[in-house]
Amino acid sequence: MAGRPRFLCGVVEGRLKRRELNCYMYAPKDELKHRLLWREPYTEHEAARMRSLIEAAQEQGVEFVFAISAGQDMVFSSAGDRLLLQQKLRQVAAMGCHSFALLFDDIDPCMCQADRDVFPSLAQAQASVANEAYQELGQPSIFLFCPTEYCSSLCSPSPSQSCYLLTLGQELLPGIGVIWTGPKVVSQELSATLLEEVEGVLQRRPVIWDNLYANDYDCRRVFLGPYTGRAPGLMSRLRGLLLNPNCELQANFIPIHTLGSWFQSELGSCARPDHAGMEVTAALRDSQGPQKGTYSPREGTYSPQEALELALLDWVAEINQQALEPEPLTAKEARSGPTAPVTPDEARSNPTAPLTLDEVRMLVELFYLPYHHGSQAQHLLEHFRWLWANSLSVGVPAAADDASGICRLHSRFVSSAGRALLYDLHRYLWDIRNVLLAASAFVLWLGGGRVSPGRTPPAALYPRNCLASLADGHLLCDRDPKGTWGSCFGWCKSITAPILLGGDAEPWARRGGLFGELQALLPVGNSCDLFYHPPPLFPCSQLYLLRPLLPPDKAELYRMCRESSDCDPKVAEILVAHPDLLGDRLLGSFLSLSPEYTFVLEDKGGPCGYAAGALCAEDFLQQRDSNWLPATRHKYPRDLGAGTPAPGQGALEEALLFFHTEPLAVPVPVLRRFPSLVQLGTAPRVLDVGASRSLAICLLSALRANGSRGVFCQVSATDQQQLSFYSRLGFVALPVAWDSSPGTRLLGRLL
Repeated sequence: MAGRPRFLCGVVEGRLKRRELNCYMYAPKDELKHRLLWREPYTEHEAARMRSLIEAAQEQGVEFVFAISAGQDMVFSSAGDRLLLQQKLRQVAAMGCHSFALLFDDIDPCMCQADRDVFPSLAQAQASVANEAYQELGQPSIFLFCPTEYCSSLCSPSPSQSCYLLTLGQELLPGIGVIWTGPKVVSQELSATLLEEVEGVLQRRPVIWDNLYANDYDCRRVFLGPYTGRAPGLMSRLRGLLLNPNCELQANFIPIHTLGSWFQSELGSCARPDHAGMEVTAALRDSQGPQKGTYSPREGTYSPQEALELALLDWVAEINQQALEPEPLTAKEARSGPTAPVTPDEARSNPTAPLTLDEVRMLVELFYLPYHHGSQAQHLLEHFRWLWANSLSVGVPAAADDASGICRLHSRFVSSAGRALLYDLHRYLWDIRNVLLAASAFVLWLGGGRVSPGRTPPAALYPRNCLASLADGHLLCDRDPKGTWGSCFGWCKSITAPILLGGDAEPWARRGGLFGELQALLPVGNSCDLFYHPPPLFPCSQLYLLRPLLPPDKAELYRMCRESSDCDPKVAEILVAHPDLLGDRLLGSFLSLSPEYTFVLEDKGGPCGYAAGALCAEDFLQQRDSNWLPATRHKYPRDLGAGTPAPGQGALEEALLFFHTEPLAVPVPVLRRFPSLVQLGTAPRVLDVGASRSLAICLLSALRANGSRGVFCQVSATDQQQLSFYSRLGFVALPVAWDSSPGTRLLGRLL
């Protein structure tokens, strides 16, 4: 090989929009013939598509590296397997590919008996296969090898003492590059010291496979922050650096943009006269050919924050251009187009206006990096944690502003983002919106809704000036310190708080990032089934508010109950004369006897959902039957429904039967195991299942906070919609004898 091969900088297992990057490694896990069916050659149709991809990369000056992962079931000593591997590589070489990679990562390190009879070690077996394939292809200038021990944490006992790595360093031919991920699978930092150690063991400079943005290990996380944590001057210690990006294409704009900035900065630093190893790095810089300067904050330096600001400007332009055009344009074309920056005031007055720079920055900071939250997300999380611990003394929390801001961002994102971006990122933002709805309402409930001294409640959260009427907190005195929320934050931290990561922990221990940490603050945070639900197929931009009950809500909730009922004209006439009848049937007993456990979901049209509960169902039912029902029977005589549809066929008749029929006793085993009663309802216009689930989560959190270990509900056996909704919340039909009420089912779930 003449001359020094150029430094490889690009992406692996993803898609590349070239931003002065020069390499793309084809290694898709969902391509069967890459891994599971690696022995099978590509069909004529598949080969044509592969050839077009290779040619497209070459036209853009991007090195196309074809990777194959054969280690899962390859018999290293089998001449047949070796031949099939070489034939597969030769087939791709015939398509015009000149660069290759053999991947032996994430496989069983134990060899089969046939291999143990031939090779003294796994390293020698893999090196033998790699050397033979490398020579068969004519020793291409780029031929990469991913070892089974590909990071420090997988080496035993350390990289410098790993027999596997030492053997690879000795056995692999010098022209074969070795892939390395750093100290861990997902490395927070890369240092020159560690790379020196690895270079000494492998006897060659490694190629970094950087998993900083890989999110395939956690379906609740995506990473939008800037490329960071890599020490300056690393190029002299590396043969290349390939970024493993997010699974979602639209999520990778800032990662790839800032990687390009880092690459240009590293190339620029090669020319500095005081740079260590100037001759080596200058040769690396010269091998790249002429470069277009895309990053120039300070000569030869890389600042993640400055790179982020530059990337944000380009991304906002591209986001808003994509929302207007069916085909995406380059950032340069987008910036030269007609799209003008939108001010925050314009965004507030026009929900469908293009996204602003501040809104996109907030989106990035909510989903920042594996080991770090963005500043706004960190502020929000710390604020909620403090309010959890101090809610009884501070009243209405300032964190409500943060929650409403993110709810507005969700609404704006759904209204303004292009389809590709929306469907790639909506589910992550939707999750955060949902958990914040529940968390902010729960904090309001904890504090009783009192306003902090000198503070006005946010109008977006409390359109009515009714805060003074809320109770003075809703936590019970400690009857049992272990059974109630009285020890509040200490219990939360000991039971549901996120794991504090040690120095060696991988990021998947964080349980969903910001979403997971907010979930863990709720008393029902351990009930993961409450929080995990597929996002809607058609995202909804509706703004919702979730809060504890206020006195003026009764009339509007009753109106919602009337409007949700589909009744004939005769019934409608009766409801005009008795407008509270259906509301009393559904909510009256809860609002009279247990208002402190009632939460309201509200949209721009007013209340559109409720969650009502009773902490001690046994006491609640006794008071309902002995006090509330007799008064209600007097209010609604039994003959009120004379001339209406037959019994059981209408909401009116069902309500009158409920009022005038002797209540059935709930079986004692149910009351002992599921001591709390709940009832949930939403208006037909509520199509966002996330808002409905947040409503339920808030009520269950309030009940769990005061010691409840289980809840039950009574649902009509013919109400399939309600049965389905409760089922998705983890409620199951209780196997108890309740023969006296065949038309009603008891459903329960543990907390």
